[in-house]
Amino acid sequence: MTKEDLIKKAKELLNEGNIDKAKEFIEDHKEDLGDYYDKAKGLLKSEKIDGLIDHLKKFF
Repeated sequence: MTKEDLIKKAKELLNEGNIDKAKEFIEDHKEDLGDYYDKAKGLLKSEKIDGLIDHLKKFF
């Protein structure tokens, strides 16, 4: 898989709501991702923030 394919797969897992699986996938492919690893970790952070915001919106 190319780095772009790995990022795409991580995004797919996140879009499906599989944050833990996406995190595991990213960690498993850390060496393959190289400099894309930080970008992938950023995806996880933004997904957690978006999920938290969505969760909080339900209360208002």
